[in-house]
Amino acid sequence: MKRNLIIGIIAVAACCAVAFGVHHEMRRTAQMRAAVDSAFVQNRNYVPFTSDSTLREVAAYFDHPLHFWITANDRLRAHYALGCVYRDLHDAPVALLTWEDAIAAADTTSADCDFATLFRVYGQMASIYFRQSMPEKELEARNTLCHYALLAGDTLNYIRGLLMRDDAFLALRDTAAIYQNTANVRRLYLQRGLKAEASQVYPMAIRLAIDKQQFVRADSMMQIFEQESGLFDRQGNIAPTREKYYYHKGMYYLGVGQPDSAEHWFRKLLRCEPALTDAYRGLLSLYRQKSDADSVFKYARLYEDALARYLKRTHIQSVDLAKGMYDYSLQQQSAQLQRQKAHLLQIAMLLFVMSTGMGIVFTYMRYRGKKKVEEIKQRTLLEKYVQAKKELQATRKEICLIKRTASCEQQVLLKDKNDKIETLKSLIKDLQKQINGEVPEAGGRIIDLIRQFHEMAHPQFTTNKKTGEQEVLRARAAKKSEWNELSKAIKMNHSYLYYYLSIEHHLTSREYQVCILSYLNFEIVEMATILNTSKQIVTNTRASAARKLFGVDKASILTEKLKKLQ
Repeated sequence: MKRNLIIGIIAVAACCAVAFGVHHEMRRTAQMRAAVDSAFVQNRNYVPFTSDSTLREVAAYFDHPLHFWITANDRLRAHYALGCVYRDLHDAPVALLTWEDAIAAADTTSADCDFATLFRVYGQMASIYFRQSMPEKELEARNTLCHYALLAGDTLNYIRGLLMRDDAFLALRDTAAIYQNTANVRRLYLQRGLKAEASQVYPMAIRLAIDKQQFVRADSMMQIFEQESGLFDRQGNIAPTREKYYYHKGMYYLGVGQPDSAEHWFRKLLRCEPALTDAYRGLLSLYRQKSDADSVFKYARLYEDALARYLKRTHIQSVDLAKGMYDYSLQQQSAQLQRQKAHLLQIAMLLFVMSTGMGIVFTYMRYRGKKKVEEIKQRTLLEKYVQAKKELQATRKEICLIKRTASCEQQVLLKDKNDKIETLKSLIKDLQKQINGEVPEAGGRIIDLIRQFHEMAHPQFTTNKKTGEQEVLRARAAKKSEWNELSKAIKMNHSYLYYYLSIEHHLTSREYQVCILSYLNFEIVEMATILNTSKQIVTNTRASAARKLFGVDKASILTEKLKKLQ
């Protein structure tokens, strides 16, 4: 009797302890979520953050592996808010790393994924890439922003994201893309009855038209912009922060032979302190056209001084960027110590709670035994799948060799090989249906090589360990040894493609290389860099390869046709 009473008391005490622990954690989780909500409100109201302590604690709490009740959206929102803190603290490297953590936390396959926060993450990253003069990454971030804005049902931010790509297009010198993008964004705004917004899309296109001396085109867009955008008052003054437009308007009048009107707009720009560099540059152009030597000398000096101040600020920002990376490593060390302490405390609490749950553990072990049997079954299926794939590749290789030296007597053998391929395809398809999860594909080495070739096609930023200054590794062409290694990886992982290109057809070295890069989804500009040639030559080579391989002199179908070979 006493024994049963003691057991009952222990059970009740354990249940009370568990209930207290659960209640405490639920309260703490609610507090953490409230802190994130408060940060969202502060960010929405453009109130700068001054400290990362609170949100760093929130993010660490949400990331803890034992907090299984925390959702992917909780982690996404916490890391987004924390990244905004580092943005306001002018710590761009840490902000980018934190937003990358936010992206990694998001579950985009879930129906309730917070796409609204996710597209804002990419918007913030794109802004930093713009300030750091990284147009390829900026354009990639803007495109991803638009994708998730549509999934969030936010069509206005989708359209704004499309328009903001113009900065990246300008840096990439793709003027055709700017004109096309501007027209598309204007059309989307007009479809929704947003006439003012549709007229505000023109500044970048106006600038390009003036630079290209397309003054009729520029005048047409300027008329719409000034009359329908709602950004100008009755005196013709543009809204604050948009005064740079005066410079382009001055250059327009200078281009059409109205220097007095040009001078009016350049001098109007002198009243705006942030735009002094453009004001001096415009007046310098004006007096050069007038051949006024004294004024040219005066404004050349003013422009030089303003430009020097701008470059000095840019240099300071670069130094701050390198310093931020160093400070981040120190912050990581401190955060790691705090996480270790919190982890030890959580383990102590977990051990206390688990002492009352041995029955659950026993049930789990039985379940695990059944699962082990299923894993063995799956492993056997995977082994059969891998073997079938190897046989399929070997048979395709044999067919390529037979075709090269095909004779009438070998047609029967060729038919047998084709029949074997169809049988193997059917077997692989059946095995894929039986296997739970993903099936094994190409090895990791080819993935590393693809990433290596992408990196060599673009400038890379690094930090000098001795001086702490940021350095740029220029884009370069691939070496012969690197091509050999990529070719070996293609032969191992995509054997049919390799033998089709190198044995069944007689391609030149450059055609072979262009085909491999096209199959691996490289862009034209990347191929040109890797091959140390021009984009036009790459396009011509693609067309030549398409003609030899598929009998069609059309470069655009090459990648699609190559994909179908596997």
